[in-house]
Amino acid sequence: MTRTFPQGIDRTTQVSSVRNMKELSRRSLSWLCVAGFVLAGAGWTKAWMNTRAPEEAGGKSSVEDARRNGKSGPRASSDRLPVMGDPRSQRLLAWMSEMDASAEPGKPNAAFVKAAVTTLDDSLFHRRQRDFRLLMEKLRPEDARAIHEHFKSLERDGRYFGDEYAAFAMRWGQIAGEDALNEWLHFGPADRSHGNLISLMTGWGTAEPEKALAWVEDHQGEFGSMNAYRPLLVGWLNADPMAATAWLQSAKLDPRQVADCVGGAMLDKVYSDGLEGASEWLASLPDDSNELAVGARIGWLSNVQHMRNLDPQKAANAWSKVGGQSWMTGEDFRSFCNAVAAGNDGSLDDFAQSLGKVWPSGEVSAQFERWATTDAKDASDALKSLPPSDLRDAGMEGLFRQVEKIDPARVEAMRKEITGE
Repeated sequence: MTRTFPQGIDRTTQVSSVRNMKELSRRSLSWLCVAGFVLAGAGWTKAWMNTRAPEEAGGKSSVEDARRNGKSGPRASSDRLPVMGDPRSQRLLAWMSEMDASAEPGKPNAAFVKAAVTTLDDSLFHRRQRDFRLLMEKLRPEDARAIHEHFKSLERDGRYFGDEYAAFAMRWGQIAGEDALNEWLHFGPADRSHGNLISLMTGWGTAEPEKALAWVEDHQGEFGSMNAYRPLLVGWLNADPMAATAWLQSAKLDPRQVADCVGGAMLDKVYSDGLEGASEWLASLPDDSNELAVGARIGWLSNVQHMRNLDPQKAANAWSKVGGQSWMTGEDFRSFCNAVAAGNDGSLDDFAQSLGKVWPSGEVSAQFERWATTDAKDASDALKSLPPSDLRDAGMEGLFRQVEKIDPARVEAMRKEITGE
């Protein structure tokens, strides 16, 4: 491109003018940019100060004030975030919000089935678990058979989804228990398993325990060695703990079924009420029934053996509920002490001190005296693991009281073994 200049201006002047114009343009542009940044910075600063002012004055932002006062107000950036940040989960939530519109009474919801199929195709275990369980809240009785058949087709391909099927079966039992269990009766051998019975019956027990109980009583011949009462009781405890416990105390079950029921219920109570609440529930069972007493001990042992990192104070509170029960043994106490010590750097100091405050000394002495009649060595070994404490003194008093009746000469030797003196 050829640049032209006005006449009367020589070449040197022309070149100088062009150079000066360029320098001026650069300076002007620079100053304009600086001015723009200054103005923008001032605007940002003012805006920031405006948002800070309410917080400094009242300790709450304007957004929080608006919410507190029931006004919509501007939304915080966190409010605009989806419930789940994962795109796959976001898509599922979007489907779930639109799913009801395509549901027709008496027919499987194609949108729901598609969402279930897509969710089960997720290879990320924890996301699949979470999303599938969320989706099951939308399950209808009409959809259940289609979902069951899809699980079967996946298993035909060698893809096993035990946890997901358990979540589905429990939900199926909740929303259509009788239909679900009648379907179970007609499942093939691979599907008519104890695990599936447990999931279906637990679900039904949370929703309609009395109907579930009547169904179990009417189909006793269908279960073989499977105990349908255990999952029923676990579900029932969630729905009505008092009624469920009353039924257990009066039910005419064989000893194996009672022990199985109490063990399952104990685990459920641990999850819902903690070890102390579960122990209190065990202690509430009448110990004049041999079946319930045996069941209570099995329930205690089958669950406590898995516990680690027990807090000494909470462990003491839990033991104080069951420590005086007739079904508890000296060996059980020693095992529990070992479990507590393992979770507290090998020390029982805090546990012994706490237990001495909540387990009455008279009950401690009486229990060790009783234990000494059946196995004095177990009782002595249990006391050996304890540090010097009021608890240990009360235990030795009861132990020696019984030993003196049989072999007074052994008392002093046992005392030295326990105290190490």
